[in-house]
Amino acid sequence: MRRIEMILKTAWIALLATALLTGCETGTMDNQGTVTLNELQGIPEPTPEPETPPAEQGNTNSQTQTNSPSDGGSTGSTSTTPDGGTTSNEGFPSEIDTPIKWLHTDVSRWPVTADISVSVSGGKVNFPYSKSRSWPAVDGVNANPWVFAKKDGQWYAATFEWLRFGQTAKPTYTVRGDHVKVAPLNGSWAPKSGERIGIMVSGLARHKQRNVQERSRVVMITWP
Repeated sequence: MRRIEMILKTAWIALLATALLTGCETGTMDNQGTVTLNELQGIPEPTPEPETPPAEQGNTNSQTQTNSPSDGGSTGSTSTTPDGGTTSNEGFPSEIDTPIKWLHTDVSRWPVTADISVSVSGGKVNFPYSKSRSWPAVDGVNANPWVFAKKDGQWYAATFEWLRFGQTAKPTYTVRGDHVKVAPLNGSWAPKSGERIGIMVSGLARHKQRNVQERSRVVMITWP
């Protein structure tokens, strides 16, 4: 009888120990979260590779701004004159096909401020210009008329007279060598009938005397 009690007591102690051990393992797993099958079987889990962050991308909405060249203004230089008009540095007629040799003052850089028209009639060269009563007079004169002529393949420019305040015409006989008085447009030189010449008016430029450094454009005419 005692032997049976000892066996039962031993079995009871074994069952109690098993129950206590199972409870401890369950509590441990609860604290660790979900337990995988590999962990229960004692197989180590592979270490997960660290995630590589995606490469940073630029702003796909950005725009490349291209500065377009600014619109250019007029290629001719302009400025305001004291009387409120405008001036422009104009070129010369295409008929003047060689560099100009200036027999008097080189006025090619003087601004064109005067409108002009030219005609030959009644024994006179008429060149009404808009500054005839604007340019100041010095000793009674305020301008010089010019002739542009081609001689031996070369274009020359020379004054041939003086203009009084308001004067806009000269006799045709003044457009010749004894009025220009500078070689090679001197002496017996004179434009021939049918010859193309240019006429222009400027401020005083025949000698060192000056009033304004302005001029008209050159007008080409056919000499009668």
